[in-house]
Amino acid sequence: MAGTKISRIIIAENSPIIAGGINNALTKITGLRPKINEVTNKASLLDIVSSEEIDILIANPTFGGLLHPDEIRKNSLNSKIRIIAIELSKLSPQTLSLYEDHIHVTDDISTLSDKILPPEILKNNTQEEKETLSAREKEIVSLVVKGFTNQEIADKLYLSIHTVITHRRNIAKKLEIHSATGLTIYAIVNKIVDLSEIKI
Repeated sequence: MAGTKISRIIIAENSPIIAGGINNALTKITGLRPKINEVTNKASLLDIVSSEEIDILIANPTFGGLLHPDEIRKNSLNSKIRIIAIELSKLSPQTLSLYEDHIHVTDDISTLSDKILPPEILKNNTQEEKETLSAREKEIVSLVVKGFTNQEIADKLYLSIHTVITHRRNIAKKLEIHSATGLTIYAIVNKIVDLSEIKI
């Protein structure tokens, strides 16, 4: 893969429901804007990987009877193609060892992102997520880590308590931080508050 760009992903899965679900989930990953194709037979898969530079293949190990990653790598135009297994039921350690990684149908978007994106994009996404906090949200983070209650924050900022709770929910979702300790560390590291302002 050149740089941080992922341009082509192929999903090799016979079930259109599962393939469509993975496709939909991939479109929700921040920083990932690839062209995604779903294939339903092995001949089409081999044809695509041998004629186009595919960055990632997400495949059911039983696709086309039995899919062996080495066969794909041998025929692939891209020598650095990453092949990720779709785990619908428990796969053996031997099978999993043939793949760079595996995703499970119950994985959430965050887990999927960690497995699909290269480390350099994940790092950039983390920074982008931090920068998405609005001035108001940063103000609320500051007050939360200083020990103010929702009602006190509402009174101080002339907001309804419902608005404060909504802001806090959005902050937790953006930062993926769901504990007071985690939020405090985030606020200190990102200079939203000074350590001296926090009551220990």
